[in-house]
Amino acid sequence: MEAELFFLNNFNSLDKFKGGKLKDARLYGDGYDFQIDINNDFFLVEVKGIREKKGKFRLTQNEYQKATEYKHQYIVSAIFNLNEIPIINLIENPLDNLDFKQVIVTQKTTVEYHLRSQISLKVS
Repeated sequence: MEAELFFLNNFNSLDKFKGGKLKDARLYGDGYDFQIDINNDFFLVEVKGIREKKGKFRLTQNEYQKATEYKHQYIVSAIFNLNEIPIINLIENPLDNLDFKQVIVTQKTTVEYHLRSQISLKVS
């Protein structure tokens, strides 16, 4: 969230996005955080925060699929150095420019507690 807010406040200072119109897509679950429209073109931007000056990040399956589908319009905005003075590094076409490996993550078992019978609204 911190990295996304930093990007929101600073995207227009980047040459690539100057004058662009930003659309927030974080709540849609579409595999990217923002769409930036510039003239007749658009970019899908996934923001990743990295606390130090170097580090790693992961892509979800949905993000990976969007990066595959929109190769040249898909950009990862890696926000480095969040612990001090953040720096934005744009990674265009991340699947061709970075080395990812597939990792299958199995979900942990969760415990829920279900009511045995229905309850009713009590009116005073």
